[in-house]
Amino acid sequence: MNKTTTTIPTENGTYTATYQNTCSCQYHDAEADEYYPTDDCYGDCWTDTVCDFEEITKHLFTENNQEFRIEGFPVWYGTIDGTFHARTAEKLLESITPDRTEWHLEVTVHATHLTGKLSHHDGSGTITVTPITQE
Repeated sequence: MNKTTTTIPTENGTYTATYQNTCSCQYHDAEADEYYPTDDCYGDCWTDTVCDFEEITKHLFTENNQEFRIEGFPVWYGTIDGTFHARTAEKLLESITPDRTEWHLEVTVHATHLTGKLSHHDGSGTITVTPITQE
């Protein structure tokens, strides 16, 4: 998992990071005072992923913007487009990735939207996620 910075992208700049829902996590057995690897990306590992994603996407959330449009979400029969609500970075990340399967996302965050290459067992492709400003 790549670490990101707190620098917000500008109109001329972007930030790229790679995320996945499987990673090298460790479980700490307090009684034995030993660390053991785990296969699931939950707990601290998932929290770190969400915090990292939040840092590079927080500028996409405003008081009047909690709805997003996704284009190009890969599915087994092609791609789908749609809209969804997300009030947090975790909900945004969950909404642009599949559930109940492993996935890999290379995301580029722009000043006004994000693009990414999403891969999972049903397909892979390029997604575009744009905030929808509500008046």
